[in-house]
Amino acid sequence: MDSYLIRIYRRERDNPESIVGIIEEIGTKEKHSFKNLLELGKIICPAAKKSPGKKQTQSYKKKKRED
Repeated sequence: MDSYLIRIYRRERDNPESIVGIIEEIGTKEKHSFKNLLELGKIICPAAKKSPGKKQTQSYKKKKRED
């Protein structure tokens, strides 16, 4: 399980996706800034980071057969 410290410096009440802050993964010295919820999500769940036990998606299997 990953643990994060998230500092929010600015947000808009009328636009909840507009949020600015810094995220730090506990146990590391890495810090990343974000300017909206999409960026925050990409930091927490990057697409390139795959867990070893995950199943292949259906679209990946189809593409593999076409090659």
